[in-house]
Amino acid sequence: MIEYKINDSVIPDELDCFFQNWKSPPSLKIKGKLLEGSDLIITAKENGRLVGFITTISDGAMHAFITLVEVLEAYQGKGIGKNLMKLAISHFKGYYDIVLITDKDKGAFYKKFGFNEIYGMHIRDFTYGKGNN
Repeated sequence: MIEYKINDSVIPDELDCFFQNWKSPPSLKIKGKLLEGSDLIITAKENGRLVGFITTISDGAMHAFITLVEVLEAYQGKGIGKNLMKLAISHFKGYYDIVLITDKDKGAFYKKFGFNEIYGMHIRDFTYGKGNN
């Protein structure tokens, strides 16, 4: 049985199973910083083991940004990402904007929750954290 918690305690080591297919996976130090800097963390655990999570940042009033939605590959397709998204959207109900950036092939998943494609810009630097790991 999967248990979902809002702002559950997560330690950086618990994220070691995630980011497996990333071109430049975050270091342990960066994982710690992303957890510390998140305003909201929603976890999905099975028997105490982290199998999925969402991190967000927000101004606390109008804008929320979902920074990560991660589910272990072996647990994908079981509704965990769906439940995490529902909890995050519910948490930010009434906000002017809830935003996320995703890869194009994942867009259909987020459209199911009412997300629309928008125009945006970003810089992606696969050397992030170098020297600051």
